[in-house]
Amino acid sequence: MDDIEQHERNVRGFLAKKPFCRKGLPKEEISIFCAALTHDSYTDEATKLQPPRHVESYERLEFLGDAVVELLACDHVYSDTDYREGKMTDYKQSIVTNGEISRKVQDYGLDIDSVMLVGHGHRNPDGISEKMRADAFEALVGAVYHLYGLEEARRIVKEVLF
Repeated sequence: MDDIEQHERNVRGFLAKKPFCRKGLPKEEISIFCAALTHDSYTDEATKLQPPRHVESYERLEFLGDAVVELLACDHVYSDTDYREGKMTDYKQSIVTNGEISRKVQDYGLDIDSVMLVGHGHRNPDGISEKMRADAFEALVGAVYHLYGLEEARRIVKEVLF
């Protein structure tokens, strides 16, 4: 079994657990989640293999997921506080920083580090960087939003971040 097949297996196991609780995903959906958990440093290395392999990274999904997380954080702050605009902005910013997202992901027990494909030199003994972990979470949210809609993305973001 090569590393791509192993990654797909690992991602299936990861998605079967909370907060996703998704089993038996079709190949098209699992490939989107695999991309959400693949850093571009790995895709760069894959293109240099013989024969070269095209592997999608999380960058596009992270772009989408970042906007979804920010929207949901704004909605959360607006709906659950009576703060005025300046304090709302500060509170929202405290929720969506890479450090805070990374910490919340780890506190929740969402082991992104163990399923993330990264290039050599991008994983240290403590796992992946907090920015990479936060970006991967946002990519996962982007994948959920793309496949299942805003309310499912809201459920996951609320469970993990709020």
